[in-house]
Amino acid sequence: MTAIAVDPAPVRGHSYARRRRLSLTTTTDRDVLLRVLTLLRRRGFDVVCVDYQAADLHRPAVLSLTVESAARTAHRVEAWLTNIVGVVSVDELR
Repeated sequence: MTAIAVDPAPVRGHSYARRRRLSLTTTTDRDVLLRVLTLLRRRGFDVVCVDYQAADLHRPAVLSLTVESAARTAHRVEAWLTNIVGVVSVDELR
């Protein structure tokens, strides 16, 4: 499943950190995608792109995200995502 969101119009006085591309390795839990997107929404992150690849016999499930946020919360996203049930690891993509 791939979803791409259109960039929102810039808001005056709202400083954005750079976009972050993240790769999450997850368990086979079916609700992990919903948990991740809910956390990002509640914490004020704008989800720009989502790509989810389900697990099979040869690899675990992988969730790739591109997010934007206010500069004051950008550095916390990896810790928050790591604490979600079903997320095994979080890596930043360059």
